[in-house]
Amino acid sequence: LMGHRFGDLDSIGSACGLAGAVRLMRKPAYVVVSRQSCLATQLIDRMEQFEDGPRFMEPREALGQITDNSLLIIVDTHNKDILESAELYQAARYVIVIDHHRKNVNFIENAVIFHHEPYASSASEMVTEIIQYFRLDTEISAAYADALLSGIMLDTKNFVSKAGVRTFEAAAYLRRLGAETSDVRKYFNTSLSDYQQRIKLMASAELYHGCAVASTNQMIED
Repeated sequence: LMGHRFGDLDSIGSACGLAGAVRLMRKPAYVVVSRQSCLATQLIDRMEQFEDGPRFMEPREALGQITDNSLLIIVDTHNKDILESAELYQAARYVIVIDHHRKNVNFIENAVIFHHEPYASSASEMVTEIIQYFRLDTEISAAYADALLSGIMLDTKNFVSKAGVRTFEAAAYLRRLGAETSDVRKYFNTSLSDYQQRIKLMASAELYHGCAVASTNQMIED
């Protein structure tokens, strides 16, 4: 599973949640993420503490292990220009896309399944809906539910923006699985507004002599 190169809580949270469901189907699943540019390292560190947590893999390692039978699931983006690893996408024979952003001209056109729902609040909301249709012997653990809830809380600004009936139904399902908003808030190492500003700042960065450069006139806490 792979998201976009900024690796925010919705991207990593939805990938973790889906990986947890896939592992319950007794299939190997890996979340591909570059920690160097990831904005959700606290979530990753937390998930790695659990015995049944997902396995994380750097893009270079994943590129060395992908085969013709591998399935690459891309979450929280459909834009080829901002993938975590364009090389991994190009090497994948089978690709599934799960995204809620408005469709743009650089969309992935060779996906075997292109699940695009612009009215959903987040990729985590979409994944939460999807896994409820999986025929599993048991539910995902509370740790995975926390990961999915963190993505929903980020993209809805704590259920203030873009939250609809489906959003609250997804959140209620995650709460039944043991997700706790108090635990999820720990994944935001700054205030929610500052966290979102960091994401916007990274998204606006441009390459200059091999370095990513971005500017802002707002104060962001360290």
